[in-house]
Amino acid sequence: MKALIVYGTRYGTASEIAKEIGKVMGEEGIEVNVVDDHGLKDYDVSPYDMVIIGSGIKMGKWTKDTLRFLKKNKSALADKKVALFVSCGAANEEKSVEMGLDKYLRKVAEENLIGKPVDMGLFGSVYDPNAKHGLMYKMTAGFIRKDLEKKGMDTRKRIDLRNWEEIHAWARGLSDMMK
Repeated sequence: MKALIVYGTRYGTASEIAKEIGKVMGEEGIEVNVVDDHGLKDYDVSPYDMVIIGSGIKMGKWTKDTLRFLKKNKSALADKKVALFVSCGAANEEKSVEMGLDKYLRKVAEENLIGKPVDMGLFGSVYDPNAKHGLMYKMTAGFIRKDLEKKGMDTRKRIDLRNWEEIHAWARGLSDMMK
């Protein structure tokens, strides 16, 4: 059984998740190729039993190349098991999870896939005060920082809000679907 993981990332968070999913699936006996979508022109999805597509979310959007990959391969993906995942701040707050699922996963699936995905993963983000961000992020960073500080976190340091046990369980679940 073969799986393809295509991911888009801006700061490396989705890349780390994609590689970890690939590692876990590999440990489960699945042959996995993990591909960064940056500059990806054509990729033949026909040899794969499952295609997993993921992106980091920045200012409410998937990476452009990942969306382009989905649109370009819409017909080819119709005959595949497809799973989607994102890394975003909506997963960090219980009250925002349903909004994140709707906006970043269900809506993207509805607009870019012929069928429904076999599963969708909404995973947390990383707060890194030293990463280089654009103006819009800088404008909202103060609100994020204050919220994290209210929770007792030291915002002078990188804070990883991803739940790795959840990511591992999700990857194992995908592997089980392939067996």
